[in-house]
Amino acid sequence: MGGKGSGNWYRWNKKTVIENCRDLDINRMIKLNAIIKEGWSSGRWLWSDPDTGERVACVGYEADTRNRADSFLRLHYTLTKQDKKIDYKVPLVRTKANYGGERFWFLCPVKQKRVSKLYLHPGGDIFASRHAYGLSYGCQSEDEGYRLIRKKHKLASRINNGRYSYSRPKGMHRKTYERLVEQAIKAETACDDYIHHRLQSIF
Repeated sequence: MGGKGSGNWYRWNKKTVIENCRDLDINRMIKLNAIIKEGWSSGRWLWSDPDTGERVACVGYEADTRNRADSFLRLHYTLTKQDKKIDYKVPLVRTKANYGGERFWFLCPVKQKRVSKLYLHPGGDIFASRHAYGLSYGCQSEDEGYRLIRKKHKLASRINNGRYSYSRPKGMHRKTYERLVEQAIKAETACDDYIHHRLQSIF
């Protein structure tokens, strides 16, 4: 059985970011009926290459929420590089939702804290919270210039598929379009100012 204190869940490189890890999102699993409220389900959770569609990873699961005091998500898979079979349970807990009803959470097997996402670090063997692995988001490691450029391109992608023609795309509300154009212009100006400042510091 995998779990805290077994295997090598703690042998991670703190430079690894969330984007480089496999993740399990409890809200997505519920939406796709991988986890059924007051029920039992099982199957395989797959990851595919976004470019080719080829399957790159697979985790078997069994979810049981029939017993409120002992709801769990059982995960079982093989770490191919180590030829090691992993099999353990992640507790599922519930809290009252602000909008009524209940909300499900994973209970991190390492930190014992409620989280909506668990991650499998490339150097680990179990799914745990980002705090357990000390993970950060990729954007946190970018310098100011990269953040500004990324923001500019993200806004541009919503206006005519990234072309800077600034003509309202079909189906987009005028107020939304005007707001995006204003933000895109500010982002572009911020990028120009940053580049100008860097060039001054160099020359």
